[in-house]
Amino acid sequence: MNKNIFYLTALLFVFGCSNQSSEPDVMEAEVETVLLEYMWCDFGPNTSEESLDELVADFDEVTKNSDHPVESAWGYFPTFDTDAYDAIWLNVWSDEDQRNAGWKDWAADSQEDFEAKHNDTLNCREDRIFQFTGTAGMTPRVEWSAEPPFNADFYFCTFTGENGMDELMPIMADYDAWVQGTDEDSMWYVWHDPLFDTSNASGSVEDGYDYAIGFYWQNSAEREVGYSNYGETDFQSRFDEIESCETLTFEGYPIVQPSS
Repeated sequence: MNKNIFYLTALLFVFGCSNQSSEPDVMEAEVETVLLEYMWCDFGPNTSEESLDELVADFDEVTKNSDHPVESAWGYFPTFDTDAYDAIWLNVWSDEDQRNAGWKDWAADSQEDFEAKHNDTLNCREDRIFQFTGTAGMTPRVEWSAEPPFNADFYFCTFTGENGMDELMPIMADYDAWVQGTDEDSMWYVWHDPLFDTSNASGSVEDGYDYAIGFYWQNSAEREVGYSNYGETDFQSRFDEIESCETLTFEGYPIVQPSS
């Protein structure tokens, strides 16, 4: 994987609360966002490591020849039992216009041949696509150098009572400041603002949620150390006072690597 994940952070401008301050003007800082598009996918009778590698290579070639390519693409495999999907494909787009133009190009130039060749390997369902506005929170403090898979934990969170972002942001600012004081590791995270009604989407979390946040590590060893250190703080009790979250864990692989 080398620098792939580190480069992805360049596509996601650093979120204001990553500064070591909880002042309101920090939280109101202007940020850049991307469009995150998650698609549920099913394996086919021809699914193997070799056939998936061939699919990735062909899709990367499609991207290189597109006038409206994805910024990057990633594959996620659940580490939990689920009948909902076998894998999730994430497209990272610069914005909605690029996304719409990219899908138009795909339908006109590539879809028929690509699906004829690869649907027996992986079939991504048009009725199970979930879009979010993505904003980077904290970028990794070390360069990613481990080979895939990487670890991704997604928290789907619902505020309790009258709580909301105004209550969450000061805690996150304190969390960011705490992380900066720990040994450097590869962890970083991305805010996910859903662009759909989560209570009526029949998605990964059926009861709906207010926001999601993804945490990423280049390997499980750093993830375990991170959680162990986190467990020695009072952050979890502070978060529990304002929200409840459901966590889903995945192993991730690059499909289309960022260009810079």
